[in-house]
Amino acid sequence: MNKSRPFAMRLSPLALALGLTLSAPIAAQQTTVYTFNIAEQPLSNSLNQLAQQANMNLIADAKHLKGLAAPAIHGQISIYDALDHALKNTTMSAEVIDNNIIIKPSQTTKHSPPLSADNSVSTPSPTKDKEDIEVIVVKGTQLHLTRADMDRTSGLSNSDIFSTFSGIEANNIRNEAGALDIGIRGVQGEGRVPIFIDGSLQSTHTNRGYMGTSDRTYIDSDLISTVNVEKGPAAKASPFSAGAIGGTVTMSTLNPADILKEGQSLGALIKLKTYNNNSMPSVSDDPVEQEYYQVSQGHNTTDFENGAMVFATAYKSDDFGAVLAFSDKKVGNYFAGSHGYKDFVETVEGWRGTYEIHPPVSPGAEVVNTSFESESYLAKFSYDFSDEHTLEVNTRHHQQAAGEMLATYWHKYKEGDYKRLPDGTWVEIQAGEEAMPQWQLGTAHVNSVSAVYHYLPTANPVIDLKVNVWKTHAKLDQYNALASNLGSNALQYTHQYSNERAGFSVLNVSSFKIADQIPTTLTTGYAWQSEELKPKEGYEENFHTKYPTSRDGKRSSNSIFANTQLDFNDLELLLNLNLHDAKIDDHQATLTHDFDAKLDLTFQASYLLSSNTVVSAKYSKAYRMPSLYEGTVSNEVFSYSPDYPISPEQTNSYEINLESSFNEVLVANDSFSLNLNLFHIEIKDMLTTANMPKTDPNAYSWQRTYAFTNYDSFTLPGFELKMDYKNQYFYASASMINYQDVEMCSNALADIGDAQRCNSEGFLGGLTPLRIPPKKSYIANMGVILLDDALDIGLIYKKHTEKRHPGGFLSATGVDALEYIPSGHQLDFYLDYTFNETLKGYVSVTNLTDQYKVSTGSIVAMPEPGKTITLGLEIKL
Repeated sequence: MNKSRPFAMRLSPLALALGLTLSAPIAAQQTTVYTFNIAEQPLSNSLNQLAQQANMNLIADAKHLKGLAAPAIHGQISIYDALDHALKNTTMSAEVIDNNIIIKPSQTTKHSPPLSADNSVSTPSPTKDKEDIEVIVVKGTQLHLTRADMDRTSGLSNSDIFSTFSGIEANNIRNEAGALDIGIRGVQGEGRVPIFIDGSLQSTHTNRGYMGTSDRTYIDSDLISTVNVEKGPAAKASPFSAGAIGGTVTMSTLNPADILKEGQSLGALIKLKTYNNNSMPSVSDDPVEQEYYQVSQGHNTTDFENGAMVFATAYKSDDFGAVLAFSDKKVGNYFAGSHGYKDFVETVEGWRGTYEIHPPVSPGAEVVNTSFESESYLAKFSYDFSDEHTLEVNTRHHQQAAGEMLATYWHKYKEGDYKRLPDGTWVEIQAGEEAMPQWQLGTAHVNSVSAVYHYLPTANPVIDLKVNVWKTHAKLDQYNALASNLGSNALQYTHQYSNERAGFSVLNVSSFKIADQIPTTLTTGYAWQSEELKPKEGYEENFHTKYPTSRDGKRSSNSIFANTQLDFNDLELLLNLNLHDAKIDDHQATLTHDFDAKLDLTFQASYLLSSNTVVSAKYSKAYRMPSLYEGTVSNEVFSYSPDYPISPEQTNSYEINLESSFNEVLVANDSFSLNLNLFHIEIKDMLTTANMPKTDPNAYSWQRTYAFTNYDSFTLPGFELKMDYKNQYFYASASMINYQDVEMCSNALADIGDAQRCNSEGFLGGLTPLRIPPKKSYIANMGVILLDDALDIGLIYKKHTEKRHPGGFLSATGVDALEYIPSGHQLDFYLDYTFNETLKGYVSVTNLTDQYKVSTGSIVAMPEPGKTITLGLEIKL
């Protein structure tokens, strides 16, 4: 059940030369299975179709394939076994490097896996020739995350799976109700980085008060099989690329290969996981008592109170595949680290002398409103009607209860303060006691369904047709409203609303040669999307104001796209076009926004500099239409205002990428790769939040409008550097991202706040400072593989530089906003051990040195989890 993505046919010395230099002795650990429908035909055509059906790039020299034939390949098998079968009885060998298939001459004769009665590959070969088919991960702007990688970075939040990628940020990770909200290179939110799961989009625009808005995607990360991340606007045609000016995240949930043992047609998977450093809070139903929740000041590290469980079963035959899975996860409020707390203590000079301001959460103390409970159900089916027609149907249900809090309630009551009891009396807080607001959990219920039809004639290279239909529906009951009449404290922020999305796309890939010389791939398609936000019926009875907090509107968009890829001897050219529009109807304010169609253009060129080095350059001019959330009126803190009309964003981005790879560097059969990426992102007319003056001439100066408005520009230049080394027993990688001269510009905001038109910190009264990343971030990973690849032990180190916000940028709002976030670091440990084909176990320790640190996207001093131990067990039956 692989994801839809057009392939790139590359029969050129450019690609071949790079491939020949990338050789390593370590066999692939991935078990991804694809559905192949390939007729017996010339080898070159067979390999093209194989790469196409696996959504991978083919790298080969056509002269080596001339006159060779390949047998038919049908059924669900891994890419390695498909290649082994296609190349049998030839003198060619194959390597799989990241998302590339590399074909090169070899002195080894292939041996095919066993065939079924219909001459198709029946099961994956258990004795694959490791010298012929190898995997080397080369990191660039395309990132790939496997199930094993996710287990290594297993933390208390679903977003922790992205923590080892440089340039990937998770928005306000600890106060997002366990949801995903991902940014790439400082570009984030409102559809700039959409997350697609099994071909469907489920992101909910959520009000976070003075913390801004979030673009939440709800899923249990334990049900994810693979994650692919593309940084920047898409270079290849995709139904998902309209508006994705920051990048795209595509996920695939569990498939049969994640569950079944080698050779199995029916099997089951049980995954058990538990963690320490958390405790489930006991929350009162009384909103007054919730305001004064007594915070625990410590936790026994040997207490493993909560955890997660996955049960999945799968079936696979030649023409049918199925997965049924259930997951249950429970995490309590976590506890902060203890080392580095003093870095967050602010010393202030006042008229009474010098005093200190401490963060609300003490070192090692419980962090309120961070608990999370979820249940998820997954059902996936695929059926091959024939060798040319395939249908996949995926359904997913996710329900959860999770803590969250608005920024104005991030404060502490301590000794000497008074707390109010439910009967109305006041009592003094005693020594050693601390209290913070702890609300009841908000809920989300999400249903998703998608169907993909694939038509692939075995003897027609100009037709590879995919049709995708999907729909998601979310019902939410959360604490992020305003002016609810249901009660005091947390209850005044309660509201219920729904978010529904639907989409349709059709895509075709054609492969041919221009003038019988230039291999060409042409991809064309159309995509339609619709989104509707609306409050629960009868909302009028629950609010004091004219409008509810929830939006009530609908947005629809259309996209027509085309992509051409041309391959010359030492040069590859790619041109991507996407014409898209949007329309927003606001049912509450009876407003309609029609945004005319805009044309996105991306051009990319790759050139062979030497036998082991390729340089590529990419330019993109892309637009993002305003989201439904930005274009509709409500009673939320930030809303659309007719006084400040909005327009689409325009992004101009430039990239230069240099990649070199070497082997036999230190010892025999080792490999080393180096990747340098220079990028320059400029978003003109960037839409974001701002505190604007009232346009009414009779309004007082203190009367303000918290609205979405277009800034002049947001510029993010910088570079990324990535190095990888591996041999048979040892591997290491190091990466960094360095932003240089980040600028946010706005004439209107500069005049209001008496600031420079362009600055590197953002503006007062808005939330732009949260979007600016720290200047530098580093990630390093080092590990060893022992005992015939059964044992994998390693360390991951992460570090970021300090970050500053404008002084008092949310003054007069009741928010004690962070103005300075010190530099922070974290060291993680992991150990994976495979006992046998049935049993695997792993241990991970995140924040090994128990640092007190705060996420760089936080608006308040909400610390990250302290040292947390996760124990996991995986059983295949």
